[in-house]
Amino acid sequence: MKKILLTSGTSGIGKAILYHLLSDNDKNQIIVNYGHNSDTANQIYNSLSEINKKRVTFIKADLSKYSEAKNFTDFVIKKFNNIDWIILNTGIDAKKNGKRVVFGDYDIETWEKVIRTNLSIPTFIIQDLQKNINENGKILFMSSYAGIEPYSGSLVYSVSKAGIINLTKSLLKFFDHKNIAINAIAPGFIETPWQKKRTKESYDRINKKIACHRFGKSEEVAKLCIDTLNNDYINGSIIEIHGGYGYF
Repeated sequence: MKKILLTSGTSGIGKAILYHLLSDNDKNQIIVNYGHNSDTANQIYNSLSEINKKRVTFIKADLSKYSEAKNFTDFVIKKFNNIDWIILNTGIDAKKNGKRVVFGDYDIETWEKVIRTNLSIPTFIIQDLQKNINENGKILFMSSYAGIEPYSGSLVYSVSKAGIINLTKSLLKFFDHKNIAINAIAPGFIETPWQKKRTKESYDRINKKIACHRFGKSEEVAKLCIDTLNNDYINGSIIEIHGGYGYF
């Protein structure tokens, strides 16, 4: 039985990861973080079988705030004491009033919130939990293909996800004594709630650049995450999943 921590697990890729974790035949225990929408978390919980309800604990914490992140890790340590898998899936883009902010309109607060949420707080979550991660444990970060190939439409997002790539490789050396495998997934354009307001023209323009000529599905990314976690020889890797973006 594994003890698993998943952040931002009630929407998009995180939700798909949760369902994959629950589809196995093991009796793994899972702590699922969500940031804001308690109704959605309750709906997911109520939709689960009675067996799976006993496997999952939902905990609300806004992981863009250091204080709530610390309360969250304190809860995890009290609940689990030791952890096998950590899946850090939380990420935000630079937005104001629901609209993406371009580089020329950034202010310090916008920049620092994205860096804090996407890079700094995941780093300090691992720091807080370092003594509680079991030997031969697994840490999986959610980076982005934008962290590999810069995306000027969201500069700070790209920078934060590039930081996650470096963090993944750097932490590998720090945790060598416990043989902890650390990897990151780097998705391209994935069909998630983030894409709700995208126009048909935008879809068509992007799909022309993707060899598969479509956006990816959350389930496809989730399956890759689970396969990576289950493979003991994948370590220190940044695994891209973007359908062949940039080949056209």
